[in-house]
Amino acid sequence: MTVPHVEAHAGPIAEAKPPKLLRKILHTFATLAFGQGSSIVAGIATAHAYGPSGKGILALALILLTFAVTTADGLRTAVAFQIGREKREPQDVWGTALRLMLAIAPVGMGFFLVLWHFSPGQIAFLFVALAFPFALYVQAAGVLYQLRDRVEKINVQNAATIGGGISLATLVLVVLFHVPVAGVLWATGIAYALAAIWAASGVGQLIGGRPNLRAKGLLREQLIFGSKVSLSSNVTLLALRVDVFIVGALLTPTLLGIYTLALATGEVLYNVSRAVLWSTTGQIATLEFGASAALCARAVRSLVALQFVIALVMFAAGPWLITVVYGARFAESGSVLRLFLPGIIFYSADGLLSYFIAVKAARPGILLAMECVTLVLTAAITYFAIARIGIYAGALAHTVAFLVSYAVKTSIFMRLSKVGWREIFVPRWADFAGLLRPARGAPATD
Repeated sequence: MTVPHVEAHAGPIAEAKPPKLLRKILHTFATLAFGQGSSIVAGIATAHAYGPSGKGILALALILLTFAVTTADGLRTAVAFQIGREKREPQDVWGTALRLMLAIAPVGMGFFLVLWHFSPGQIAFLFVALAFPFALYVQAAGVLYQLRDRVEKINVQNAATIGGGISLATLVLVVLFHVPVAGVLWATGIAYALAAIWAASGVGQLIGGRPNLRAKGLLREQLIFGSKVSLSSNVTLLALRVDVFIVGALLTPTLLGIYTLALATGEVLYNVSRAVLWSTTGQIATLEFGASAALCARAVRSLVALQFVIALVMFAAGPWLITVVYGARFAESGSVLRLFLPGIIFYSADGLLSYFIAVKAARPGILLAMECVTLVLTAAITYFAIARIGIYAGALAHTVAFLVSYAVKTSIFMRLSKVGWREIFVPRWADFAGLLRPARGAPATD
């Protein structure tokens, strides 16, 4: 897709008419599925080649790298706020973001280098230190492609590098060349570097010229706004995993394995929500407030309805499939999965509501408070119920906490947007046909 030329003096991003939303969603879902499928195959190969210890090193490295991603969430949301809602000059906004990244990257690198210094045998720390700035840039730059409705372009770039591309490269390196664990980590680091270079190559066209590194008046706003969202993202990440930590600490490794399998199976549903979120957030940020709220409401009610149908199938067939694929030893995962599903259905739409509240309504502080409540609720229910119902406590905590989060966020969304409850809770057949058309109020073609 060719990006039309934008004059350097054009001001806030001049949006092209968005492609059909359904096409973007399906394209995003396909690239996510490609990446996940490739990752599963590569994971099986590395497990056989390196055993539990090597597999653990690779898993630790990728988990630690999520700190770069969650840190960048605040920065990318601040960029979306300033360009999409406040209509600030894109060159100034991105130049300010680059200055922040130049300050954040050495801190992240230094933190993991210190960890490596005290644990020189743990190569995962060194890998994350070197990959941190590239992962930070890739995640932050993606918002420019979303705001400019170049979702499919960034999808291809990510899939070819840090998605399915590196997974397939890992498979070749392990199976054909028998490289050690360090070789896989170096290859992954190179993939992040290539992704950053590829993403950077298109930024000039997206912002209409060179980034202005000397822009004034934006740094403080971007820092404060981004810090709130970054902290909120990290709290959300902890809320999603605190139950795993508690189960791992209080129960046996076998029960932890059963529990994490159920959780990973249920989270397959998030591929659909990620596709919708990634494909719609650019329009939510840039559309006029009323049109943005209408699009968000339509996406939320459609997504929850779709996830409900998929979850029904998973509820019926999931336990049987788990037993068939993983064996009778994991049969209990099926029952745990069923308890996870109600919370997963509604949490799927959480990202859309959170994005609107933070970016369009400019209330990131509300999100931080809500995520803290979700974290405390999840941890408390898991901890106090685990003695009575074992691994089911974590699944129950997930469902209760995320149902509460969804209820509160929809209430906040309706109050801020003035959207009626039917608009967000009652799905319509026209919604799914409507996804084939651009959102009402979209900017016209240049």
